[in-house]
Amino acid sequence: MERLGSSSTDYVCLPRRYDSIETVIDGAHHLADLKADETTNDQFSSKQLMNVKVPEIVKPPTSYMRAITSQTKEFTPVDHILASYDMRNLSKFYAPPGSAEKAAYALLSLEKGSPITILTGFCVTAKLVDSKKTPVAETDGPPGAVLAGETLRKLSYSVSYVADPITCNVLRACLKSIQVADNCVHEFIARHDEKEQVEEAHRLINELKPKAMITGELSSRSWHDGIRRNMRGANINDWNPPVDEMLVQFKGKGIIIAIGDGGNEAGMANLKDNIPLALDGKTIMASGVYSDIPVTSWNSNLGFQAVASIAAAVEGKFELIPTADQVVKTIEAALDAGAVEGITLGKQENSLNGTYATRGVDGFAPSVHAADQDKLKSTLIQMKTKAML
Repeated sequence: MERLGSSSTDYVCLPRRYDSIETVIDGAHHLADLKADETTNDQFSSKQLMNVKVPEIVKPPTSYMRAITSQTKEFTPVDHILASYDMRNLSKFYAPPGSAEKAAYALLSLEKGSPITILTGFCVTAKLVDSKKTPVAETDGPPGAVLAGETLRKLSYSVSYVADPITCNVLRACLKSIQVADNCVHEFIARHDEKEQVEEAHRLINELKPKAMITGELSSRSWHDGIRRNMRGANINDWNPPVDEMLVQFKGKGIIIAIGDGGNEAGMANLKDNIPLALDGKTIMASGVYSDIPVTSWNSNLGFQAVASIAAAVEGKFELIPTADQVVKTIEAALDAGAVEGITLGKQENSLNGTYATRGVDGFAPSVHAADQDKLKSTLIQMKTKAML
């Protein structure tokens, strides 16, 4: 998830209980008339925020409420957690209810010891290093990938990780934070050249011999023009190598599970007809890379963790479900390794007066994500007890 665009004509999006003032209809944002004057970078003074007039009753359009109610009627308890934050149109392209459970069962259908390869990596900005622009990874992806992978390893699967070189450094830091060796991390090194990227994908597939691939928060080529784009519609090919070629070359050779939160992640092409345009209102950003089981979540880390946690719960091994403490440790490790929070890019001036956390994932502090994992674990224990898994 990347930082939203801003301009001097932006509307105030109020925090906490006033979030419901914004509604989404057919991919467009409709907000109450809460315009702030002379503002830049989504910044509003305390005085401006305090003096915003809020209508006594603000009701979302009936059509929106009907659509949401119809969708959530089929939700599993896990879906309610994965879809618990919907300020980026997640509900417009949410995967079929029960997809996380379906993904977990697909993995459990593999023989113990089977190789599973996990892919991630979405670089959201660049910084100068020795006078050279270097991509910067975001904190959504690597922490969840590592926690999911290590749960699956403890369930007796052979797990490897593949990412671009920048994200690999973050993955190694996350593994170290939970005291796991990093010799299972493999770098995908190829330019945006068809022959080169196909050869690199074949090299890694032949070396790792996966029976399944799990991808989450991996930058994907658009189905429209093949270019990797961020949420604003900007071309980000220069920051993100074609790691998604791994999925293209593996298709039909094993199970592909994909996790995403915005629709521009690899494996989300199954849902492309419902994925909204980029924030510029005109650019198609939806993924053009398919999966066997797409899983959507309000942040991809949580989606990763959910699939592996469900697998552990199905086998009655609740002690293998990632803990809240591990969630915090891996996110902090990612930040310390140079990854940035995706909305603010780690900058206070982009935080909307502190509405978004600058050290965290997708606008929220590590403690919020830890609480989600606690809630997920408790929910899965109850589901198992009630024979819902």
